Amino acid sequence: MYTLTNNIDVRPDCNVLISRSTAYDFLSNSKSEIESITAKYYEIIASSSRYTGYTSNITLSDVFNGISDTFGEASAILGSITESNKSNVDLSTNNDTISGETTANLKNDTQASSKIDVVGLAVFKDDKLAGELTAIETVCHLIITNELEECIISIPSPFDSDSVIDLYVNIQKNTKNKVEIINGSPYISCDVKLDARILSADENSNYFEKENLELIKAYANSYMKNQIENYLYKTSKNYKSDIVKFGKYAVHNFLTWQDWLDYNWCGNYENSFFNVDVNVDIISSYLIS
Repeated sequence: MYTLTNNIDVRPDCNVLISRSTAYDFLSNSKSEIESITAKYYEIIASSSRYTGYTSNITLSDVFNGISDTFGEASAILGSITESNKSNVDLSTNNDTISGETTANLKNDTQASSKIDVVGLAVFKDDKLAGELTAIETVCHLIITNELEECIISIPSPFDSDSVIDLYVNIQKNTKNKVEIINGSPYISCDVKLDARILSADENSNYFEKENLELIKAYANSYMKNQIENYLYKTSKNYKSDIVKFGKYAVHNFLTWQDWLDYNWCGNYENSFFNVDVNVDIISSYLIS
């Protein structure tokens, strides 16, 4: 990483992608018939996070800072080759999808002819790969870091156990993160406020009634709270990696810089406990009220 950062031919704002296959195979299968400019094509792949939430636009400087600073760990874009015998998977209804397990177009026509996936994040502990995040876990990461612009998620329908409701989600207010040190362990609070519009409706749907909207809101709050908590505990307990960089919120608990270094935040993050409060404001896109 230091070699790449010091290379004058590599810009610090270039993207870093970790491939589940060899780099040669990934690049060989990555091509587009619509976008003829290679640089523009790869820029589109990374910037798709703005409207899908399934990955993050992570640069070389982001990865270098994550590996070298004391406030957290690094993450990178996760990519893979899609096997030709894979059946189509709609990410909006399969939130546990990870790179290599879905179609390559990601609802993006510029990638329709390629055989690659760019879904999820690669999580690092120090300078080594610790694990991978799925599509919904990446959405949760973007919500906590206030990087989410818009995405579509699916929650279980409160009216039919065999169906789901699609929600168009964006951040209503920046997520407020707070870190306290209690008995030597980090206690992290996250206050999440989201706006969501109902996208899925049929002729029998009655989302105009206030009671129905409140029921959907309760389901959305419960679903997102559960997903965010699972993401946080997965990164802390399984991967022991603070890719959110909660250390920026924890450092105020220490009087001196040496006290902060002696505490070893990245080593103590695995002992964290979380309190997540989620408030999703639900409206229906199909109704005039």
